Amino acid sequence: MSRLIRQSLRRLIQLYFKSYNGLPFKVWMIALVLLVNRSGAMVVAFLSVYLINAQGFNPIKAGYVMMFFGAGGIVGNYVGGILNDRFGSWHLMFFSMIGSGILYILLGQTTDFWLLCLLAFMISVVADAFRPASRAAITYYAPREKLTQAFGLQRMAVNLGFSVGPALGGFLIGNYGYELLFWGDGLTCLLAAAVFYLVLPPDETTRPLVARPGRTPANTAELLDAAPAATPTTPALKQSWMILFGIANMAIILCFFQFFSTVPVYLKEVGYSEQQVGYLITLSGLIIVLVEMPLLYLTEPRFRPVTVMLLGTALIILAYLILPTTAVAWLPLAFMIAILTLGEILYMPFTSSYVSHHAPRARLGEYQGVLSASYSAAFVLGPFIGFGVAEHYGYEAAFYVCSGVALLGWLLLTRVDGLREKVNLRSGRPLPSSG
Repeated sequence: MSRLIRQSLRRLIQLYFKSYNGLPFKVWMIALVLLVNRSGAMVVAFLSVYLINAQGFNPIKAGYVMMFFGAGGIVGNYVGGILNDRFGSWHLMFFSMIGSGILYILLGQTTDFWLLCLLAFMISVVADAFRPASRAAITYYAPREKLTQAFGLQRMAVNLGFSVGPALGGFLIGNYGYELLFWGDGLTCLLAAAVFYLVLPPDETTRPLVARPGRTPANTAELLDAAPAATPTTPALKQSWMILFGIANMAIILCFFQFFSTVPVYLKEVGYSEQQVGYLITLSGLIIVLVEMPLLYLTEPRFRPVTVMLLGTALIILAYLILPTTAVAWLPLAFMIAILTLGEILYMPFTSSYVSHHAPRARLGEYQGVLSASYSAAFVLGPFIGFGVAEHYGYEAAFYVCSGVALLGWLLLTRVDGLREKVNLRSGRPLPSSG
């Protein structure tokens, strides 16, 4: 029996390390830059508290600043995707980190309410422009068959960084005050830009994907060989399957993001301490670190992306449906967190790789920008819907309503592949693989 256990453990360890094999050096370097950058992401976690406690704003004004911050994310993701295709991923990633670093420092020196709103909007526009650019760069660097794993590695770096950032921010506030919070976040962005320049010096991704007179698109061979789901001139917001996918994603992620807004407040209301809630969030991060890459390694070559995304969505819905029942004790609640996290793992990385596989090569950044913007829209709308329903009907009703919204997203997701194939047939193009 003990020998069988040892063999099983050995196989699991081998599987874990094997799941990281085959990812190019530059994909690892983007993950390193993300880890450095997100480890300093402190301001967002404490911005509303800072506005109320340090600046003396009432909760309504603080909410307006956060609303501008969220709106900037939607704009930044979409515009960043378009700029990526015009100027290249490398330039956008580099200047996004420099620009957001400077703006974070300026935000800490500002006391005027409307100027704070403007700076919050600008920071989010500049910082979130990094997302579609990094996804386009990973699409360029990673082998097609490893694309979902490459996005999984990127997600892991972000999650690890975000687990460090708020703790570091709390330390700075407790020992040195709020001003160092903004300096810390800004300087970390500038440090990440320096690391980026050192480990990923300018390469082919400095070139635009969109051909311009006198300039060659990046990765020309891939642009010609790929079988995209639409003609290269079709903008993302005029592409029916991409619009449907963005709406479906927003509905599903709106439900998932309750984990960071209504769920902590609900758990506090039913008797859990802040420390216990923190442990549950840490449990989710631990599951991601231990399970995500091996699970993507096993699923990516075997299943169609939409099939995996549908399963992930079903797990997210299930987790919120059973949350009111499982919240009575630690063990069942931990089980609910495990289901939710597995759903996240099976859903989120495949959204990025699906768009990368099927977007027109010359508009890859734009399509990734629309996907990222749908995440930002869900981040903005989620708390309004969750807390709005909870205020009038209770938190249990809020979770059921959000599950219903995610179910609508699940139903829309079942239509995406068929709609994309119809677009291909109308354009006279061969159907690309759904992989």
